[in-house]
Amino acid sequence: MATKEQFENNITEFNERMEKMLSYSIEELTREEELGTQFSFKEIEEDFVRIIDLFKRVKEVNLREVPFSLLNALNGQLNQAITYFDQAKDFNPAVNNAVNTRSAIITNITTKYDNYYTHSIPVLNIGLLNSNDLSVERSKMNQLIAELETQKETSKLASEKKLKELNDILESAKSAATQVGVSKHSKVFQSESEFHETESKKWLKYTTWILIGIALSAIGMAFLGMLFKENAEIVQFTITKIVVLTALFYGLSITNRNYKAHKHNAIMNKHRQNALSTFETFSSAASADDQTKNAVLIETTHSIFSNQQTGYLKSEGDSDSNSKIIEIIKSATTKGE
Repeated sequence: MATKEQFENNITEFNERMEKMLSYSIEELTREEELGTQFSFKEIEEDFVRIIDLFKRVKEVNLREVPFSLLNALNGQLNQAITYFDQAKDFNPAVNNAVNTRSAIITNITTKYDNYYTHSIPVLNIGLLNSNDLSVERSKMNQLIAELETQKETSKLASEKKLKELNDILESAKSAATQVGVSKHSKVFQSESEFHETESKKWLKYTTWILIGIALSAIGMAFLGMLFKENAEIVQFTITKIVVLTALFYGLSITNRNYKAHKHNAIMNKHRQNALSTFETFSSAASADDQTKNAVLIETTHSIFSNQQTGYLKSEGDSDSNSKIIEIIKSATTKGE
């Protein structure tokens, strides 16, 4: 059994080593800027972070509540980790067999986390068992056990009532689990909305450039027309001007139509994404009211399948097929009641 002096020395050594462990910065360990891609330790940056975070959690534990044997073993693991960290920090690529030396350091750091974790868990558990939060939870648990013992003394009718309530909760949980997947499909519409938004910006640029081209062409042809005096030249120039401007206006109509179409689709898919993302919230709020849940489902389906008005298309009325889908949903929910 360790003496009080040995125990205190062990705690002091552990605290000193812990201060050194927490003093390391990730940049001085990975040394990417100093050593470059070939010799840096950037590839094991995550391992550095994991080990430091593990010992950082241990630091929060009151070490005087930890048995000497556990603390002594963990102290040795901490010292080993510091040794490996110092090797990475002091690594010199100019020495002989630098590649092998670097590989050995990487192997030591990447393979020792399990040992550190194994020795840290008992200490972390001791800290958890002695924490105030766990004491509160333990008190709540004891209170719950007492309530359950009281319920066991109630009548058979009360027990059957509790069993029925438990079954109702189970059914509600199954229903909620089914609804959770609904909101996940909103990512499909999100990606579509982002794609069409990007495309609409591209076509808006094309439209702007064609408008500028039309303006410059009109101004240029106005001045150019002053150079022609003969009737034949004027007729030929007029025909050319009509052809050029017609082609530009035709291009303008195409780019403008594509811009409006993509903008319409971007808004539509964003609206559908929002409908699916909020479906679970409204459905859960109306969990006790089947009629309201059905109304939420119908409205969400309407938002997804109907052609909402965005102002970018000339004809934006709901199609008959969309109305039929809504009617099918309505019929299904009515039968379910």
